[in-house]
Amino acid sequence: MRTNILSNYIIDYVEIYTPMAKPLAYWHTQALGFVNTAFADSETGKAGSSSFLLSSGQVQLLLTSAYPMGQMKAEEEITSFISRNYCGVKRFALKVDSVKETFDKSLENGAFPVKFPTIVEDDNGFIEEAAIRLYDDREILFINRDSYKGFRPGFRNTGHQRQQGRELLKNIDHIAAEVRINESHYWTEYLTRTIGTTMVQNIGSGEDNRTGMTLNINQSFDRNLTLVIAEPESYEKVSKVQKNIDMFGSGIHHLAFSTDDMAGTLKVFRERNVEFVNFPPAYYDLLRASDEFAGIDIDDLQINGILIDKEGDTYLLQKFIKPISDRPFFLYEIVQRVNGYNGFALKNINILKKSEEMEVVKL
Repeated sequence: MRTNILSNYIIDYVEIYTPMAKPLAYWHTQALGFVNTAFADSETGKAGSSSFLLSSGQVQLLLTSAYPMGQMKAEEEITSFISRNYCGVKRFALKVDSVKETFDKSLENGAFPVKFPTIVEDDNGFIEEAAIRLYDDREILFINRDSYKGFRPGFRNTGHQRQQGRELLKNIDHIAAEVRINESHYWTEYLTRTIGTTMVQNIGSGEDNRTGMTLNINQSFDRNLTLVIAEPESYEKVSKVQKNIDMFGSGIHHLAFSTDDMAGTLKVFRERNVEFVNFPPAYYDLLRASDEFAGIDIDDLQINGILIDKEGDTYLLQKFIKPISDRPFFLYEIVQRVNGYNGFALKNINILKKSEEMEVVKL
């Protein structure tokens, strides 16, 4: 049963904590075409940490790092997260009409509070915000900036203008996490109660599931927010998710950005030396052998290393960028939904797993 918490679901920004925000911000602008629209550091009076606001289409990423400046609580929170996760998503912010009302409803429905409703202000106005817990040490932030001119207090605009309509990455398609055994249903129920998303698809245990994991797809009624949660199917089976958790811990594994032109986007990114995840040739052999993909140029997909999932005359194209930091856990995905595809590549996951098994046999 859906809980009416929000009237709409708009992601204001996603904040990533990283050991070195400035060079990572430069890579985003030079490689992925983001625009650095605002920043906060010692120049703006924010001693002990630096943040860079990056924009592309409707996507806003906030990259934040911290450096030693005595015993400042705010910086300790950043450095503590980085010491455990190195580089990863700390929070995503949702725009709301009333921060207090949304926060109170979430608490009534079982949310764990992280930040009580507060007002942050300067000469440009004020922002209202509050936060609840998600997964281990991540957060969902509720924010209202109707009474503020700019991004938030402490930030200075760079003067760089966004090129509306020309950005390659348009929106955040989904936010995907990897969690421990038995946690995906817990967090699905938590999200349903506290922010009102609903599980719209699930891939559970069974003979048809060869992936070693189960998936819950949680989505808002307006489809603006999609949260994917994966967990190991069993500790007794080989699972890439379990290996990731054993080595790096649980948490948000990737952000998926949408594009209107996969081929064109990949061409530009390759010219900028962006590195992509590769997939086994057997994957494309399986596509060629399937009548479902008749009429699709599989050779072109293989040349570009693109994954595909098809439902009727609609389909999804996928491409993964290699991890953006030295810790090989958190990465970016690029997706293109064609002819109104609304699924989440559940069939494609099994095809990919089978192709990996075929490649092992060849060895």
